[in-house]
Amino acid sequence: MRRLFIFIAASLLAACSRDKPMDGATSTPPVATEAAPTDAAATPATSPLVFRVMREGGGGLDATINQIDPQGQASFYATVPGSGEAALGKPCESGQRFQAEPKVAAFLRGPTQVCAARVEFMLFSTQATLQFIKRGDDASASGDLLVAQSNYGIAADRLQFAEPGKAQRLRVLSTVAAGRALGVEHPVQGNGGAEQPTAEFKDRVRLFQKDNGIGESGELDGRTRDSIGRMQLRGSKVVVPPANEVPAAPALVVTPQAVTPAIEVRMNATQMLAIPASPQTAAMIHANKRR
Repeated sequence: MRRLFIFIAASLLAACSRDKPMDGATSTPPVATEAAPTDAAATPATSPLVFRVMREGGGGLDATINQIDPQGQASFYATVPGSGEAALGKPCESGQRFQAEPKVAAFLRGPTQVCAARVEFMLFSTQATLQFIKRGDDASASGDLLVAQSNYGIAADRLQFAEPGKAQRLRVLSTVAAGRALGVEHPVQGNGGAEQPTAEFKDRVRLFQKDNGIGESGELDGRTRDSIGRMQLRGSKVVVPPANEVPAAPALVVTPQAVTPAIEVRMNATQMLAIPASPQTAAMIHANKRR
C-alpha cells in the first residue's frame, strides 16, 4: 500500500513538471491569426471634419459648403462663417466631394475637393479676374498678342468652375491671340464662342513646347502661355528668355468689396483676328511663319 502511494505521488509530480515552464523559460505565445486585408482607399476618415475657406488677398470668407454627387448635383452640407473655418463633429466619408459657394458675388466658386480630415478652398476675387480680362482687352486693342493670350487664359482658368460658358469664350480668345503670335493662319475652327483649336494650332504649339522644354501636349496650358508671353524678337530670331529677365506685370489690386460688376466678355474671335498686330508683334509673327 505504501509503495502504491509513493508511485502515484511520483506520477503526479512528473506531470506537473511537464506543464510548468522551467526557470527563465517563457510559455509559448498563442499563435496569431492573420488579419483580413483592408482597402485603405475605401476606409473613411476618422478625424472630425474641418472646412477652411480662404479668399484671394488673404483672410477667411463666409461660404456655403455643398456636397457634389457623382452626377454633379449640389446639395447643402455645411456653413462656414466669416472666420473662414468650421469644424464638424463627424468625419466625412471616403469618396465625398465638396465645393465652396461664396455668399458674396465678390468671389468666385472654385473646384471641388475630396474628403479629408481638413478640406481647404481658395476662392479667387471677381474683381481681380475682371482686371485680367481688361488687360487682355487693352492688349488686344493695341495689337500686343503676347500679353492678350496670357491674361485671357488666366481669366479663363479662374472662371471655369463659376461661369464655364464665359471661361470657354475667354479660352477661345487666348487661343486666337497665341496662335496669331506663333504664326498660325487658322488657330480655331467653329463659331459662336465655342470655337476649338485647329490641328494646325496644336501642331505649332507642340513644336513650341519641344523647343522650350515643355511637355509636348499641344494644349495651351498655363506654362505654355507664360512662355509665349515672354517671346522676344532678337534680330530675325524669336527667343524665349528666362522669366527673371522679363519685367513682371503690375500687381493686381484685390479688395474685399461686397459688390462686383458682372463679368462680361465683349470681344469675339472674329474681332480679334481683324485687329492688326503691333509692329513688333507683326515682325515676330512673320519670323514664326518662316519656321
